[in-house]
Parts: sequence; C-alpha cells; structure tokens
Amino acid sequence: MSWQSVCCASHHLQKALTSMTEITTQLVASRRDMRDFLQVPWSIYGEDAHWVPPLLAEIRTRLNPRKNPYFEHAKAALFLARHQGRVVGRISAQVCDLTQQHQGAGTGHFGFFECVNCPQTAKTLFDAASAWLAERGMNRMVGPFNLSINEEAGLLIDGFHRPPYIFMSHNPDYYQRLFCEAGLQKEIDVYAYHLDISQPYPERIERILRSAARNTKIKLRNVDKRKLESELGLLLELFNESWSENWGHVPMTQGEVNDLAMLVRRLFSTDAVVLAEVDGKVAGFIVVIPNLNELTADLNGKLFPLGWMRMLYRIKRIPCRSVRVPLMGISREFQNTRTGAAIAFSMIDRCRTASVNNGAQYCEMSWILETNDAMRSILDASGSTLDKTYRLYSRPI
Repeated sequence: MSWQSVCCASHHLQKALTSMTEITTQLVASRRDMRDFLQVPWSIYGEDAHWVPPLLAEIRTRLNPRKNPYFEHAKAALFLARHQGRVVGRISAQVCDLTQQHQGAGTGHFGFFECVNCPQTAKTLFDAASAWLAERGMNRMVGPFNLSINEEAGLLIDGFHRPPYIFMSHNPDYYQRLFCEAGLQKEIDVYAYHLDISQPYPERIERILRSAARNTKIKLRNVDKRKLESELGLLLELFNESWSENWGHVPMTQGEVNDLAMLVRRLFSTDAVVLAEVDGKVAGFIVVIPNLNELTADLNGKLFPLGWMRMLYRIKRIPCRSVRVPLMGISREFQNTRTGAAIAFSMIDRCRTASVNNGAQYCEMSWILETNDAMRSILDASGSTLDKTYRLYSRPI
C-alpha cells in the first residue's frame, strides 16, 4: 500500500477505529518497517497548516545506532501500530544509561509518538513501549523525548497558533486527551518564550546592559572556528555544570558536542555560539541558531535529489526572519547574582544584535522549565512573552 492511500484514508480510518477491536503492534525490524515508521507523520498532519515536515534523512540518521552518539549510552526500540495492515501510529521506547546514573534507576523514556485520533490505538502503543521497558528493568515511563532530553522533548498542549521553531516538536491538539486516557499524568511543563528582537528593550534592561558594559571583568566573544572542538569542549563542561540541578538533566557527551560542531560548520556561523568570560574564565554561554524550518517547510521532508541544493542555497542567500536560542547556561558560581544577570542580559543582547543585523525579527527561547524561576524572570524582564507550553508525562510500569 502506498503512503498516499494511507493519507487519503486517514479520515475514514479514524471513524472506523472508534469501533474496532483489533489493533496490532510490531517491532520495527526491516527497511520497509523503518520506511513506514518515518512516513507516519504524513498520514496525521495532512490538513495541519502549521506542520513542518521533518527532514527524513535527518530523522533516519538520528535513529541509526551507528551514526547517533546517543546510542553510545542508550538503546531503543521502535514500534508500529496497524489496523488491517494499515499503519495507524508509532512510538519509540528508550533506556538511557546516563539517565539511570544521574536521575536514578528505573526510569525509561518514550518518544516519536504519532497516532490517529483513537484512544485504543494510543493505549496499545503506550502498552507496547511499557512492556519493552519493563523487560529491561524499568518501573516508570517518561516522555515524549525524541530521543533524549537534549533533543525534541515534550507534548505541545498550548500554543498551536504558529509553526514550530527548529528542533521543537509539534502535534495535534487531541494528543493531550490520548495521553490522559492512556493513564499518563503530568510530570512537568516546559515553556517557549517569544521576543520581537526588532523592538527596543524596556528601560530597566537598558540600564542593566549599560552597567554590564562598564564591568571590565565581563568579556564576550564568539567561538574560534579554528579551534571549534576545544571551544565547544568549554561549552560542554559549562553546560554539564550549570544545568546539573535542573529537572531531568543528563550530561551532554563529547559525541553530542562533536555533532554540534559539525552543524556549526555546515549550517551555522560562529556567531551561533557566544561565550562569556569573567576574569578570563568561561562563565556563561548561549547558542542561537536560525530557524531553518522557514527554509525547509516546502521540501516535504526530502533532501534528495534537489532538496539539499535548495536548502543550502537558501541558507546562504535567504535570511531567516526568526532565530531560536536552544541552549544557555551560566556557571553556578554566578547564578542568582547581579553578575550572573549581567552575563545573561549581555549574551542575549549580543545574539539579538547579530540576529537583527542578519535580517531576523523574532526569537524563540526554548525550552525553559516551569520551575526555572530565575530564567523566567530574565525573559519576562526582557519583554519576552510565554508563547507555547509543552508537557512531559509519566506513567508507572
């Protein structure tokens, strides 16, 4: 069966599924299974104007244990749900060794959830993931994570009014009901903040920036592309130190930093990473990246044969109107201090200026834990508004 026929039949399937009893799940075990797994979103989002088709080559690489450094410390399984041979949903289940070490043993993850609007299908998928995790000694399931907390995380529950920014998730609004009816409960919420960077800051922030500019101990700089690996090694060390007390944190590995270095070289500029030094010692960092979803939305997930050329041409020639800050950290020595606030606002302003000069008007800072009062206060003071809410769920196994 072609995926075009699945898409056309999706509406009728959802009606039929409400009264059916036979849904089967299967482990992805072949190339054809993997192709079916990758194509599921096309049968779910056909009428969603805000959906940005994922780049199939990127997702395929992410799920390849030989190419993704995540699998150096984790294992995963992929499942498909079928009704009368037709694929009606998917889910992944993951066990991360770093989570066991840093968050306590027994917590497994799930992700890559997609499903037609049918509670029975959703429950069948969650049950399949739970069973796989239970076989590996897990006693609770948390997610969604695609695949880890350092990648796409959370279910969108509020803020369906605009497309997702790069590396952020998007889903139908009925997913929240499917999660709840399958017995999943809220674990924690994370937020995306939106800022019009073409507008001036509030006067209070301007005063902080003027004061920070007079502080000769604080220096900002971009990473040195000639020493990119060692520079990002500083970021790795500071990220793991500054985020260590955050909910769900697992250390970023050297392999993941190497992947970031490759992205900076291929797709972004060295302006993407700013380091802050206090008395010559790195004390803060911020990463800002163009929202490439603007440039890839019409590729329909395909980079071959011409998608790569189109994307690279657009990156070089067409400025993105929006950017995203996916990572920011301040050394614990300076957290909740005036110096820390000066570092944070100075880094944000540095990225804001560079982004505006490159043609951007909007910035999303995501994601921010609902419990991170210090960062939320900084963003509120900067004029940012809470734009989207994502929820992490858990269920006992």
